[in-house]
Amino acid sequence: MNSEDFFVRLLMAALLGSLIGLEREYHGRPAGLRTHMLVSIGAAMITMSGILVAGMFAESRIPPGAEVSRIVAGVVTGIGFLGAGAIVRTSDFVRGLTTAACIWFVAALGVVIGLGEFLLALSGTGIAILVLVMLPFLEDRLAELQYRDVVITGENREPETLIESCSAFFRKHGVHIQDIDIEIDREEDAISLLFHLRIRKLYDKIGLLSQLSGVQGVIAVRWNRTSSSN
Repeated sequence: MNSEDFFVRLLMAALLGSLIGLEREYHGRPAGLRTHMLVSIGAAMITMSGILVAGMFAESRIPPGAEVSRIVAGVVTGIGFLGAGAIVRTSDFVRGLTTAACIWFVAALGVVIGLGEFLLALSGTGIAILVLVMLPFLEDRLAELQYRDVVITGENREPETLIESCSAFFRKHGVHIQDIDIEIDREEDAISLLFHLRIRKLYDKIGLLSQLSGVQGVIAVRWNRTSSSN
């Protein structure tokens, strides 16, 4: 590998890394253009140095590929700490996962370019850009579909009538009922209904609960926090 090869690979790493960095910069993320370029260039440099080290062991008992694989594994492990720093969690809200994934991706990009696999690097970058640019439109469409839980406390005089009245209310407002959990408190002479709902668009919570509280037999209503896998 001559000096021209070094320069071309580093330049390719900077160029492709910048494409991912520009997308993150456009969305105002802390890890933007410079961070992604430096990660990609650094990973390429480390990989190429591994190739050079492997050449030094070419005539020894140590397989040359073993040295390169160790260096690549070190890049993957080390970049995880940088990616973790981009993730911010506040209560049940997580932000920065995509940026962390982008940092990990450009590190892999640098490794691939360092190995001289330009076609693989270009293909991977093209697909990654499509994922970052095009998929948000699909996610916006899917985001319209919301899953919510509503807890209704009512009188335990005619539970069947109360369940039917609440179910009719949701159907009237175009809300799909996934399931209903029922709990009866004999001491308080009350019934608790947990409605698992699927909502096509996010309704006005206060307005919906206000109308629901007017259903005959309803004592109290509240939204219940649902678990998220994101």
